[in-house]
Amino acid sequence: MSEYLTAAWFANHIRMMRIQDARTFLIMEGFTDQQFYQFLVDSEKKHCLVISADNKKNAIDAIKHLEQTQFRGVLAIVDADFDVLKQAVPNSDNVLLTDSHDLETMIIKSQAFYISRKSLA
Repeated sequence: MSEYLTAAWFANHIRMMRIQDARTFLIMEGFTDQQFYQFLVDSEKKHCLVISADNKKNAIDAIKHLEQTQFRGVLAIVDADFDVLKQAVPNSDNVLLTDSHDLETMIIKSQAFYISRKSLA
């Protein structure tokens, strides 16, 4: 079934949802990313809807489809992976890359795991 969930399908799905939903759409690379970022956006007040695109290529290509028709109010967040080293960074202001390799490495590099020596004493 997932072979039918192409970038064009996600782009059209967002277009159809926009008919009844004025929120901003945030396209994520995968389901776990969707679950994480869901807590960081204002979904409670219905300002942003987080959608999983099933993979990185779908997320980037869905943005490309939507940009062709000047569709507004949509962003994608994808893992940087090795795109910077390969010089294969997506050429779109609507595609945001993680600060490091992926979400997990961003968390590890953050203060989330920092334990001060004072708290151990």
